[in-house]
Amino acid sequence: MERTLMTTIERRLAGHLKDAHALQEHAEAVLSEMLTAAADEPELRRPLGHYAERSRAYTRAVEARLRAHGSSPSIARDAGSLLASVVEAGVGRGHRDPVKHMRDAYVAVHLQIAAGETLRRIAERAGDRETAAIAAAMCEDAHAMSHELSDRWDLAVDMSLRAHGAGHSRPAAGGAL
Repeated sequence: MERTLMTTIERRLAGHLKDAHALQEHAEAVLSEMLTAAADEPELRRPLGHYAERSRAYTRAVEARLRAHGSSPSIARDAGSLLASVVEAGVGRGHRDPVKHMRDAYVAVHLQIAAGETLRRIAERAGDRETAAIAAAMCEDAHAMSHELSDRWDLAVDMSLRAHGAGHSRPAAGGAL
């Protein structure tokens, strides 16, 4: 009975590793789009660039954990995730609003948090401390990036207004323009 339970936990862990890998791939594509949109905004580009590097390192770490468990990334999951990113980015290419890039990056980071939290808990139950540590670090970095993005919504709105020729106006102290 115990061996059956571990096999089930190990299968669940491999599945969550595959999910985390697909979400990492998706987040990397979204971050790449956001980095392009923020090319002239060092205040946004610096933290995004650093986070994109960390995200790529986590993707490699998840791949290594998949191999350690005798598995590999799911081509179907990764392809589906990347296709969704490409289609989304391709719709209106050149006309995508910087605020929408920011929204997509914000959502992608929160998907990474959700995947990491789940992966960490499954890994802990499976006794896989290495995967749990990687998942915890992924979550910590994603939470930090979430705060970085949250602090820059006004910048994204300013970028959007400039991109559409409207200049920019920050709200008055009371919130009205």
